Amino acid sequence: MILKALPETSLSSGELKLYGINESDTPVGCIELYNYDPINRRAAVGIVVSNEYRHQGYGQAMVTELIEFCKRNTSLHQIYADIAATNQISIRIFQKAGYKHCATLRDWVVRADNFVDTYRFQLILD
Repeated sequence: MILKALPETSLSSGELKLYGINESDTPVGCIELYNYDPINRRAAVGIVVSNEYRHQGYGQAMVTELIEFCKRNTSLHQIYADIAATNQISIRIFQKAGYKHCATLRDWVVRADNFVDTYRFQLILD
């Protein structure tokens, strides 16, 4: 897995978007850092994998590679992700990458006309 930055984004502007490129040089999804806080050296993580590439390990590879990217290329102290409690696949991906559950936001998002909790997962980088 290779992550390639979109040229029009940069962390200093508040968000950095990276494409996940597979071994066939095909984009399989996007992972981004957003809500960048330079004073507290943290940013949120968002990820989307194209439907045709889901359940093939690309999401896990992108999350893992983003950690290494952040360690090599940023001064971030921590990254975090907010994940709907109903999204068990994403929860497993982030936990497997070493993120720890640190908060529950009650009735935070609407899914199928119902409010559901969101879990915050945090990873300390240094």
